[in-house]
Amino acid sequence: MFRVTLIDHEWEDLFIEESMLSEADIQFTVLQSREKAEIIKAAQQSDAIIILYANIDREIMEAAPNLKLISRFGIGINMVDVEAATELGIQVANVNDYCVDEVSDHALASIMAAARNLFVYYEDTNAGGWDFKKAQIPLRASEAVVGLLGYGKIPRRLGQKLKAIGYQVQAYDPFVSAEKMEEDGVVKATIDDIMISSDFVSIHVPLIKATHHLIGERELKMMKKSAFIINTARGPIIDEKALVAALENEEIAGAFLDVTEEEPLPVVHPLRNLKQVVMTPHAAWYSVDAFREIREKAVRNVIEKSHGKNPTYLLN
Repeated sequence: MFRVTLIDHEWEDLFIEESMLSEADIQFTVLQSREKAEIIKAAQQSDAIIILYANIDREIMEAAPNLKLISRFGIGINMVDVEAATELGIQVANVNDYCVDEVSDHALASIMAAARNLFVYYEDTNAGGWDFKKAQIPLRASEAVVGLLGYGKIPRRLGQKLKAIGYQVQAYDPFVSAEKMEEDGVVKATIDDIMISSDFVSIHVPLIKATHHLIGERELKMMKKSAFIINTARGPIIDEKALVAALENEEIAGAFLDVTEEEPLPVVHPLRNLKQVVMTPHAAWYSVDAFREIREKAVRNVIEKSHGKNPTYLLN
């Protein structure tokens, strides 16, 4: 019997996973741990593992000779050493299309809330004020520029929504041609171009070695003092210390962050004390449909592998 272990999860129940795997006649075990020694022991007894946030490195994979597949709940795969997996003949799969609308909506909501000063006005009126001059004067949408870092499924969908409203959109992505972007009404730009000229910078690149701290002190100092940065991708793409300094020194207007370098964010953290920061708890992906899809599709990767097929969302 094909054996799968769910290493870690954050679901209230496992009805979806249990029912799908039982119907496929797959032996299912739940570990619910991110401790390396426990993961190694579980992986040694598994043909496949499913993860949410657990780190799966070369040592774990080398200790599991029967492991054939690592399937992740979600898009990002930075917690898995994919290169090592490939060398060892282990397939890695994710779910790369389950929350395109949800995350693009969340980024759009952040951009528009920043553009219209909603949180500034909320705090002022909630405290008894009534003064439209409490916030910086906003730009009309057609006069504002949004810069997208990355141009995969999510930022492309965000670009469509921004263009429908009237924003000017530019994007950085070394793997997408200027001609392809032009078809969407988007201008291809460099990172520096985006940081210098955008009124809103929205981050959508994956977290890999090359994008760790992609946005640091240098890039933040390029931004307009009136500009906002939005991150719905991964926290470590922004150098958090540099971001805090830029906000404290009022070098940029604010930040909308769905992700942080450390999650959960520590209770005592400078980002929690900055009024120019609006944070959400890695919730951009969340909806009724996405909550179901992320689980069904990660399990489907396993079922396909158990039938001798390549998983639909195979990465390597």
